[in-house]
Amino acid sequence: MEFEVRHVAGTEDCFVSLPLLLIQTLQSTRSSLLPPLLALELRLPRASSDEDPWIVAWSGATSASTAIEVSQQFAECISLPNRTTVEVRAASDLGKATLVTIEPHTEDDWEILELNSEHAEDAILKQVGIVYEGMRFPLWLHGGRTIVTFLVMSTFPKKAAVQLVPGTEVAVAPKRRTGT
Repeated sequence: MEFEVRHVAGTEDCFVSLPLLLIQTLQSTRSSLLPPLLALELRLPRASSDEDPWIVAWSGATSASTAIEVSQQFAECISLPNRTTVEVRAASDLGKATLVTIEPHTEDDWEILELNSEHAEDAILKQVGIVYEGMRFPLWLHGGRTIVTFLVMSTFPKKAAVQLVPGTEVAVAPKRRTGT
């Protein structure tokens, strides 16, 4: 099935909201209830099999429209264009992460993180469901007033995507200013 992706403002997490028709379709393909977190692959229709899909997480939210809704900041981080038509399928082979290494996107992001490390630890598990190597993602701090962007450097186990769970160790590599 094909669905349109729409960017939405005001959403402060890296989860997608799905139209009811898609939720019903996903449920009908399973013998049990959908899991509380589901990884989805979004592909351009007629894309070649060697093109990487966008991998996103769904945690139960229903969109207000017939489109897949995603935070504008997260969509920009993963280069998912607004109003793109995609084919959707549940991702398989999703491991639970034991270790994820991330790096702030900029030196400013690093400095903000240093001042807000206790907020960031809680926020990562609440706002980001799945990660993969090379993924950029935003993190909203202080009720969305501050946004820090990260790049995933590595995951363990090494899989196409891994789920962040309580107990996942998230190591942050510093990004220091040079020559100042």
